[in-house]
Amino acid sequence: MAVLIASFALDNVLLLGFLGWPPLLVAALAAILPFALACLVWKSVPGERRIGVPTILICFAVTVILLILGGEGRLFYATADWQIRDAVLADMGNHHWPFDYWLDGSSKLLRAPVGMYLVPALLGGSNQIGRDWALLAHNMLVLGLLLSIGSALFEGRRGKWIALIVFVMFSGLDVIGNLINDAATGAADWDHIERWAANYQYSSHITQIFWVPQHAFAGWTAALTYMLWRKGVAPIGLFAASLPLAALWSPLILFGALPFAVFAGVRALLTRAWNWRDILICGLAVLLAMPALLYLSAGATSVGGGLFPMNPSAYVLLLLLEVAPFFRPLLRDQDGASDHATTLIAGLCLLLMPLWAIGMSNDFQMRASIMPLALVAVAFARWADRVESRSGKAWFLVVITLGSVTGTAEIARAFRLAPSPAPRCSLAGVWHRQTGFAVAHDSYFAARNAFPIRIDPRQRVGSAQPTDCWGRSWNMPLHRQEHP
Repeated sequence: MAVLIASFALDNVLLLGFLGWPPLLVAALAAILPFALACLVWKSVPGERRIGVPTILICFAVTVILLILGGEGRLFYATADWQIRDAVLADMGNHHWPFDYWLDGSSKLLRAPVGMYLVPALLGGSNQIGRDWALLAHNMLVLGLLLSIGSALFEGRRGKWIALIVFVMFSGLDVIGNLINDAATGAADWDHIERWAANYQYSSHITQIFWVPQHAFAGWTAALTYMLWRKGVAPIGLFAASLPLAALWSPLILFGALPFAVFAGVRALLTRAWNWRDILICGLAVLLAMPALLYLSAGATSVGGGLFPMNPSAYVLLLLLEVAPFFRPLLRDQDGASDHATTLIAGLCLLLMPLWAIGMSNDFQMRASIMPLALVAVAFARWADRVESRSGKAWFLVVITLGSVTGTAEIARAFRLAPSPAPRCSLAGVWHRQTGFAVAHDSYFAARNAFPIRIDPRQRVGSAQPTDCWGRSWNMPLHRQEHP
């Protein structure tokens, strides 16, 4: 846990270098502050629960397989979202920090959740292969630690295996929704079946890893520290510290974490279950994350948001297929082992999140829901480990089997399509050439005067872009690649 928290702390320190602080000062802070926070975590988390080496090896093996199948390391196909992410990482590795872009007639800086890219860009530099493998190693460490530490929430070998299977394959019943959509419109997408509900989506965990690992890892870190606190394994200060530190990876997960943070804070105050070390851990984390929070807020109001236009039938069907199958047994479980307070908060979040949007798409619902969904997955795995009735076991097998179709379809695409090509263009060049939905520049860029501190770019990203940003079609099937 100390290593995991220190890795997020390091990203927040490196952001200072990205914003133009003197390299020697950033290096000194990077050597001191994450280590100090790690020591505090080490002292505050009791060492009563040991995680065996075989468990750690299994968790890291699963991690490596999932990340590579998701396209990291460029050995398999990567989804279209990586067109933007590859360009961000390339710009951060190829240019001196800080750098700017000339867009819309003015100087603009990259303002995005860059937490996942800082260490790989620093290690890989201008070498494409170096950046790709640094990113893979970096994400392998984070996800491997998350799965390994999460095993401490479960007792016995059987419980841990059930938890691993449930968490990795966790998904709603998208296959049923896609069949309904196919019958109604004849336009079902069997390549990425979670699009069946139009503008609504609760992403499966494999989808999160393949499409948006930075958001997933941030949300799962918040969920993990919360569950460790609820189980009495870790103090509330650890959960409180994880939220600001993870914001640089995904600010949207904070919206989903807020209700749980309020619940945890009120409960800790009422029970007086906190001490000076909790305050110190949380205070140091907030201090480390303050530059990141200010950075992420620069020009953020221009992104916009508000009530999301509802399709009532799609909304109801989404809740029936994506939420209800898991809450049916959880809310009926009365054996005293279930955390009903957490389940009810998660259910309320999942009920309301489709009704709000930030920006032009449904990213708010998909990303803010990561922590509540992870908590539901863990609760469902715990219930499955305890259930003894035949009907309960049958329900578990049906839900997991049907839900696993979503992740299986994602994995199948990785084998069916060619590995993703390396980027040739900068982020500005890729922006309007991506095969996905191009939104306004405000999503990833902000004017220099929008930042609370003065930032003097050392280099400008060139405006001249190659005619072809990738050299070949991103979605080119394997047989077409062999016979261009």
